[in-house]
Amino acid sequence: MDADKSVWRAMDVLGEILRRMGIDATIDVHEEERRTILEVKGPESALVIGKKGQTLEALQFLVGKIVHHGSDAPIEEERPATRPIIIDAEGYRARREEALIELANRLGEKARTSGKTIEVDPMTPHERRIIHITLDKVPGVTTRSEGEGIFRRILIVPAPDKV
Repeated sequence: MDADKSVWRAMDVLGEILRRMGIDATIDVHEEERRTILEVKGPESALVIGKKGQTLEALQFLVGKIVHHGSDAPIEEERPATRPIIIDAEGYRARREEALIELANRLGEKARTSGKTIEVDPMTPHERRIIHITLDKVPGVTTRSEGEGIFRRILIVPAPDKV
């Protein structure tokens, strides 16, 4: 499936899911170099976001699986090029990223000054990646992930030798 067809398919699938959820919303498409963003807008966008973005994550997973069904070909040459489809609502993902960067910096400073390892609540892989990338640039701390599946969390560890 080429990129244009997959975007239209994603919009159709997302629209149908939202309709069946009883949510009246519009979907705007933003094409970026490496990904396609479907922005859901409407008076009930909080329902689309869900608690801590869980509904957004579930919608993104479902839409991606439906649209890219069959793109798991075993031979690399047979696999069509697919761009990730990101589902957002009212700019939630950008706000969440800013909040995670702030949290990472605050907890990194706390770990550095206290000399104690800080354990962060479980997060999605994308959210953990934001924390890891943010703190990779901070002297005096290092990070690592621990746990499995939905219980995987980040540990922010003081590293006085990291300058």
